[in-house]
Amino acid sequence: MKEYIWIIGGSIHQIPAIEEAKNLGLGIVCSDYNSNCVAKDEVDIFVNISIYDKEAHIENIKRLKKEGINIKGIVCIAVDAAITMGAVNDYFGFCGVSEEIATICKDKTRFRKEIENSIIPNAKFKILTKEDKELNLDIDFPIIIKPNNGFGSVGAKIFHNQTGIKEHIDELLNSFEKILVEEFYIGEEQTVQCIFDCNGNFVPEYITDRFFTRDIYPVEIGLQNPSSLAKNIQEELFDLAKKTGEVLGIKSGTVKLDSIVTKKGVRIIEATVRVAGGLDPYFLVPASTGKNIMQNAILTALGKKLKNEALENSKNKYALTGSPFPKPGIIKNIQGIEEAKKLQGVEQIFLFAKKGDTIKEYKDGTSRVCFVLVSDKSLQEANSILKQAIKLIKIETE
Repeated sequence: MKEYIWIIGGSIHQIPAIEEAKNLGLGIVCSDYNSNCVAKDEVDIFVNISIYDKEAHIENIKRLKKEGINIKGIVCIAVDAAITMGAVNDYFGFCGVSEEIATICKDKTRFRKEIENSIIPNAKFKILTKEDKELNLDIDFPIIIKPNNGFGSVGAKIFHNQTGIKEHIDELLNSFEKILVEEFYIGEEQTVQCIFDCNGNFVPEYITDRFFTRDIYPVEIGLQNPSSLAKNIQEELFDLAKKTGEVLGIKSGTVKLDSIVTKKGVRIIEATVRVAGGLDPYFLVPASTGKNIMQNAILTALGKKLKNEALENSKNKYALTGSPFPKPGIIKNIQGIEEAKKLQGVEQIFLFAKKGDTIKEYKDGTSRVCFVLVSDKSLQEANSILKQAIKLIKIETE
């Protein structure tokens, strides 16, 4: 009987996983609240439900199983719906993380508490709710204040002194039940992606260097894979991911860290148990190394062994992403995209806006509307190509 994989989400970020599932000869079920999502016509079965509705996912899987659809696993790719995946895994006994582990990672305050008494170095932190009247933070500056369950740095703000703290806390507590105040680590940031296979073996996958603005808002401005970090530091980061997975109790499934290398050593900013968001594992890593992160996630969800070739660096290139940063406002004209695509080394250009759309103030990772992906054997040349491509792209606003 043909095996099916359920993929949560139907955007451009899930297309590589859908393509890989097809390569593996699997049937594909996809769920998304957007009935016109790009993946709808690319899959065998589309289910029009919210990616966050775990009960609806369970009921639809039960229904499809009764209809003879042999669903064997579920993956969460680039969307913040690991809790849904965990609930499904628990109910049907699929291979992968539990709802409890996914919930701990989603709840940033729970995660900090979970590792507080473990062997993992932890940030100084304080949890605030609407009931807290005193702001005795007792954390040395700089600090970062962010929502308890946000993503893409939405709502996060860096403070170097007391100015504006109370206003930002009040603003966040109007929308969130809890917020997190943490010491702000100084150093270079990374994505560290690993997986515990179906037999519980820890498998490092990749490390990507991440570049941010850090004056007030932590806005990601670019990525580089493979990392330029020394081999021993990369080994420390993979070991940190392994220990994090073990502390969380992961038996099989993805563990992804947002990490940072500080003067005191490697540290965790956040952790999740889904495949990373953004362009990283879907486009950047395949362009630089050819590693097949989608295959790893799918096979593990099905309870199958990983294939060695999926972890091999078959390209030995550097891949970078970057973005033009047009002035916030209403877009009145976009030019240069096709010219930039013609440059040798430009892999893809992703444009998520059109004429008439509004570019927001750059306060978080969701503000960028255009992403350029390039690759080359030389890191210096890749940087040069990226700069040329971004210079060609003109997004005018008013």
